[in-house]
Amino acid sequence: MNIFYIVLITLGIAISGYLIGSISWAVIITKFVFHIDIYKVGSGNAGGTNVGRAIGKKWAIITIVLDVIKCLVPLWSWFFILTLSPLNGFMSENIGSFPLSFFYYLAGFTASIGHIYPLYFHFKGGKAVSCFGGFILGTNWMLMVLGFGTFLLTLKWKKRVSLSSISGTVVCMVLAIVTAIVNQFCSNVLGISFWFFPGPKFDSYYMYSIFVIIYGLLVIFLHKRNINRLVNHTEPETHFYKEGEVRQSNYDQDK
Repeated sequence: MNIFYIVLITLGIAISGYLIGSISWAVIITKFVFHIDIYKVGSGNAGGTNVGRAIGKKWAIITIVLDVIKCLVPLWSWFFILTLSPLNGFMSENIGSFPLSFFYYLAGFTASIGHIYPLYFHFKGGKAVSCFGGFILGTNWMLMVLGFGTFLLTLKWKKRVSLSSISGTVVCMVLAIVTAIVNQFCSNVLGISFWFFPGPKFDSYYMYSIFVIIYGLLVIFLHKRNINRLVNHTEPETHFYKEGEVRQSNYDQDK
C-alpha cells in the first residue's frame, strides 16, 4: 500500500511541476500587454529570445527571469515539503537508500516539459533554456555561474543565442559529471567530503548528474534545426526589436 502512496506522490510532484511550467510568460506578456501574437512574430517560438525579437531586449530579460523562477518554484517548494514536513519521515521509511533528491529534481524537470508543451497554450511553447538555467541555479549556483558565463561569452563572440544556449548547456552537463566523479572519489577513496562546486542539495548518488544530462540533452535536441544551420553556416545572428522598427513575421531563424 505504501508503494501506491509513493506512486501518487511522484505523480503529484510531476503534474504540479508540469502545470506550473505550462505558464507561458512569453505568450502572456506579448498577448495581454502588447496585443501581439508571439507565434506570428520572428521565429514563432514562445521563448525569451523571440520575445526580444517581438518587443525588445528589456521584455526578453523579464520573460527569461520569470521562466527561471517558474522552474525554481516547484523545485524548491517540493524540496521544503519533502525535507521539512511530516512527509519526510514517510518518504524516508519507504524509499530506503533511494535519494530523496530525485523527487524535487523531478519537479524542476517536469516544469520544462510544461514550458515546451504548455497545457494552457495549445502545447506550443519554448525550448526550455531558461528552465534549464533555473534548474541549475536552484541546485548548484557555481554551475550556474560557469554555465551562464559561457553563455554570455559565446553570445558576445558569435552573437547567436542558439549557439550560446547550447554551449552553456554542454558546460553544465560536463561539470555535473566531473563534480559527481570527484565527490564520489573523495568520499569512497580518500574518506573525505569534497564539495567541488557547493550547492544546496548536490548529492553523491549521481542522481543530480543524471537529471542535468537528461535535461541538457532535451535542450540540445530542441535546438536540432539550429545545430543544422550552425553546421551549414546559415544560422543568422540574433537581433532584438527596437522601437520604430517593423516587426518581421515568421522568418525561419530559431524554429
